Amino acid sequence: MTQPLDNTDKAILNLLQEDASLPLKTVAERAHVSVATAQRRVQALINNGVITKQVAIVDPNKVGYSLTAVVMVEMARSNNSMQHRFERLMNDQPRVMSCYEVSGDADFMLMVNAKNMSDYHQFTRNLLTYENNVRSFKSQFVMNFTKSGTKILLD
Repeated sequence: MTQPLDNTDKAILNLLQEDASLPLKTVAERAHVSVATAQRRVQALINNGVITKQVAIVDPNKVGYSLTAVVMVEMARSNNSMQHRFERLMNDQPRVMSCYEVSGDADFMLMVNAKNMSDYHQFTRNLLTYENNVRSFKSQFVMNFTKSGTKILLD
């Protein structure tokens, strides 16, 4: 069920999505509420699962992960237990930044960061195999990041 959000919640979420390290006092000022109200609202958004995680976003190139691949994965067998098994496997992989179940020819789309082609090759050899119910996969390599973000603008 969708959490009903009022304008204050939306303002707080927009601010925190832009910079989760903002001091609570700054969030309160910019959302035009008291610090106590801002604190209570943020905690409610966390408790209700609207805010799922507060993280630092790292530039992969600056930490030695210069290769990003979009990988379309076709499963050998399409049943719930095998798909859930694959999802759990991908969830445990540090190279997998995102895993989406998708419609169309592929069953899953992965965003994978690797140090280099050899690192990526090792990832595919170890994980995108028939033993993990993968029939085939197609890789496309990111040439340039025009936009990469996580913010959902709430208005």
